[in-house]
Amino acid sequence: MPSGFGTGMTEEEQTPAHHTRGGRHGSADTRRALHVPGWMASWPRGVRIGFVITAVLLVIIGGVAVADLAITRGRVHAGVQVGPVDVGGLTRTDAAGAIAATVAERSATPVSLAVEGERWDVSAESVGLSVDATGLAELAYGVGRGGFGEAVIERARAVLGGVTIPLELDCDEEAVRQLVERINAAVAEPPQDAAIVVDGASVTRVPPADGRGVDVDDAQRAVVDAFMSDERIAEVQLVELAPAIDEARSEAAYEAARRMVSAALELYYEDRTWRIESSTIGGWIDFRSMEGTDGPVLEAYIASDEVSATILPLVAEVGRPAKNASFSTSAGTVTIVPAEDGLVADAVDLTAKLEVLLTGDAERRAELTMRRVEADLTTEEAGQLGIVERISTFTTEYSASNKPRVNNIHTLADALDNTLVAPGETFSFNGTVGERTAAKGYEEAPAIVNGKLVPQLGGGICQVNTTLFNAVFFSGLPVVERRNHSQYISHYPKGRDATVSWGGPDFKFQNDTPDWILIATGYTNSSVTISIYGTDPGYEVSYDTGPWTNLVDPPIREVQDPTLPVGTRVIDERGVSGRTIVVTRVVTKGGAEVRRDSFKSVYRPTEEVVRVGIMTAPVPTPSAPATATP
Repeated sequence: MPSGFGTGMTEEEQTPAHHTRGGRHGSADTRRALHVPGWMASWPRGVRIGFVITAVLLVIIGGVAVADLAITRGRVHAGVQVGPVDVGGLTRTDAAGAIAATVAERSATPVSLAVEGERWDVSAESVGLSVDATGLAELAYGVGRGGFGEAVIERARAVLGGVTIPLELDCDEEAVRQLVERINAAVAEPPQDAAIVVDGASVTRVPPADGRGVDVDDAQRAVVDAFMSDERIAEVQLVELAPAIDEARSEAAYEAARRMVSAALELYYEDRTWRIESSTIGGWIDFRSMEGTDGPVLEAYIASDEVSATILPLVAEVGRPAKNASFSTSAGTVTIVPAEDGLVADAVDLTAKLEVLLTGDAERRAELTMRRVEADLTTEEAGQLGIVERISTFTTEYSASNKPRVNNIHTLADALDNTLVAPGETFSFNGTVGERTAAKGYEEAPAIVNGKLVPQLGGGICQVNTTLFNAVFFSGLPVVERRNHSQYISHYPKGRDATVSWGGPDFKFQNDTPDWILIATGYTNSSVTISIYGTDPGYEVSYDTGPWTNLVDPPIREVQDPTLPVGTRVIDERGVSGRTIVVTRVVTKGGAEVRRDSFKSVYRPTEEVVRVGIMTAPVPTPSAPATATP
């Protein structure tokens, strides 16, 4: 059968298209040979070619992207920076280290903060500069790792132009705020809130005023930028600062203050009444900033401490002060004098009742409430102090003829009486008694000053202090500080005197027992006694008084006296020899030595003043011979 038999086609028509130069390109055989899908058959040839090229490019780009992902696995893509730090190709750990190292290097030296022509050096430590290097490294690593399309675009951007992530630093907000406060204190004009002034019964407004200063956020941004810049200088401009409280926010306080002083107040307690004038009420009013619904507002209120200062003295007649428990000593025994509760006006309760001043009611009355006040030292507490017996006592004597000196001794003894010293506490004479002044009842009396006996306010106090030192000496308690007089005084025990002066030498001892110690004093017109009470620690005291050494004769100053005959010498001020002595105290307990003290006293010689006569006897004038009368 001839080719193509029964097909209705010629032999030429049955030849494959690729063997026929002049065949039709749109034939079905041709489409199958080019593998063109049927849905593309209707596209123009140019569109089909463009589509194929795009598809090929996408395949290529996808392949490149996949290859790029494989190459940069676990590393930041090339071309990525964090601020000035190139982290491309680094692992996240290495990138974090590079960021931290750069920040550390740039923050190693301070930067300058310039405001209004003045500069402040700012160190990284002073503002708490820090960086989240790990977080920034994670951001850098995330570049090109989003969805496929986004990742391809980001990676292309990194390769072609680079991707920079801002290097963000953090500061301690409180530290920056304190820095700004220091700067503003020097260069700023702080804003002035609206205020209210109450003067007696007069209430006036003080208008607000704008200010200029450094903004905290601006300063923080400038400091951070300066640490990352090459100039190392942060320029900060002053900005307008508005007051927090304007007139509108102070209006309610103004009206409240006016109502408070609009009329007098009647205060009553039982059958007693007191009239409080508006001018006095004005002194009770104070103002404070309160947080309102939309910002701070000024509030007027009654200050309880001001009420106390005014009312408590006024109503003291209906109350009584609390009285601490005390101790009574006699012949070596001690008893507790019970405490007494006090009754005082309750200023806090009264302040709450003074809301009546804000109501505007015609009847402005408030009832005074009294409250019981417990003593600082109750009877029960006094019984737990361990003051049960006398540990030691000592008495010194003096002349009763010097009235000012006797007065000072008695005044000081009263000030010391019933002094309590806590376990472990160090007693200070000056710290306990305080300055000796005329207001406390001290008078001028002879005292040794720079080796001379001169009148001085409080003369005679060393008589009391020497007595106290000897009471402590025989108690066995540790002596912390003691100074001898500059010159020897014969009526004190040898080497056991003790001087004090305000602003100068002090006398101190320590209570090394587990119980409290009581200092009790007593006196007559010619003697003073001081005793130490507590719980006997069991100390035994022995002592040795050494010999006088380093004897130095007193210098003699002669003063010519024309009223005394030549050769006559009269001692005006008797000198005292200088000398040194050491007293050793040994304290034992149960036969074992607890402490050994050496009290060395060095006394300077004091000048002796002698009046020397220089008056000579008059030479008799010879009388003229008598003339005979003729």
